[in-house]
Amino acid sequence: MYLNEQLADVHFVFKFDDDVQKVPAHKLILASLSPVFHAMFYGSLKEGNEVKIEDADADTFKEFLQIFYLSEVTITMENIETIVRLADKYDVLGYVNASAVFLRSQLTMDNVCWAYQLAMNLNNKELIEFCEDKIARSPKEIFAIDTFERCNKSTLQRILKLGLICKETSIFEACLAWAKRACEKDNLDGAKAVNLRSQLGDCLQSIRFSAMTIEDFTTIENSNDGLFTSDEFKDIMLNLTAEGYESKIFKQNPRVYKWNENDILKCDRQSLGCSLSKSLKRSEVVWFTSNQTLLLGEIYSASTIGMKNKNNHYSLIYQLLDAVNVTITEISRDTSKKVLYRGSSYSWELTHHHDRLKVELTQPILIKPRIMYEIYFSVLIGVDSLSYYEGWKPTVELYDGIEIQFHRNPSHTDYDTSSSGWIQSLSFNKI
Repeated sequence: MYLNEQLADVHFVFKFDDDVQKVPAHKLILASLSPVFHAMFYGSLKEGNEVKIEDADADTFKEFLQIFYLSEVTITMENIETIVRLADKYDVLGYVNASAVFLRSQLTMDNVCWAYQLAMNLNNKELIEFCEDKIARSPKEIFAIDTFERCNKSTLQRILKLGLICKETSIFEACLAWAKRACEKDNLDGAKAVNLRSQLGDCLQSIRFSAMTIEDFTTIENSNDGLFTSDEFKDIMLNLTAEGYESKIFKQNPRVYKWNENDILKCDRQSLGCSLSKSLKRSEVVWFTSNQTLLLGEIYSASTIGMKNKNNHYSLIYQLLDAVNVTITEISRDTSKKVLYRGSSYSWELTHHHDRLKVELTQPILIKPRIMYEIYFSVLIGVDSLSYYEGWKPTVELYDGIEIQFHRNPSHTDYDTSSSGWIQSLSFNKI
């Protein structure tokens, strides 16, 4: 019956200039799947035997009609956006969901922004979440694709709310590229800051300038004279320099990043000649810096911790540990502190050779380059003796030039925290 004139009792009419095409169909078949078609053909406001279609061409509408007639539907990427809109218009919800599954299988970096925009128009939750995860994990690749610069403003606003795993300066540069393309589309001069600002509008406020270094923002300001008002410039500078200042204009809350278990960089401080040494306090402070932007997601203690109970017998640490508390703080150049994380979630890695504590951060922390970070690690243990390791590497080199430097904490006068302590390794994701 598909596209068969025999017994057809309705034709969909498509007119382009002087060319008129008619696509045959059958009211009963269409109405059996679509409540909209049912109302059109059998409701109080019945359509005639010819229905004009203005939001699709004849070939695309033929593809759309497959879902009413065929057990296997052939979808082309060229027509799917219009077909899905038609499916939504005529309330064929099962087809919309099937299209979302198809789209997921066809998504590439080149078309994910387009699919994300379509998913939001259709309010398809599963496809929205799938696209958001793909965009958040590879934003720099997405920003380099032409379809990102051509997405509409509402899509850009949604993208800026995601936990984009990249530097905030890269996000700012992508927004500028988008604004320049928008200026080109509207026949405006993209070299003028006032036009760029007009195109970005509220999107600029979704950039976390507080996640930049003061050097990063100074470079941005010098290169984009006139983009920020005097109040905005003042607000950002206070955000970057004044302890406890809360922005009146720009978003300050950090992006919610997703931890990638398949892309972990292990920073292991262990070196040859490690030995158990002095008694460790129940709290420990570790200071470190990175030369590149990273995500911190896991913290590990040293393995095979030497502990004795009250009868002077060695015991397994996980049998004695009551609580673990971790606080991670960012220390600015003027030594002011900003708490980034507080938590107590931990587990154990146990083998016949050793046991060690594993703290998984419930939310990974953004580590900015050349900024000091403090890990305050406290435990509650009912034991007489807890020893720490000496001989950790104060500098650990990872691949691709990434370097983690551990520093001496001036408050610990009894031992050098850059090469001693209970924390052996950190796990990062690369940004």
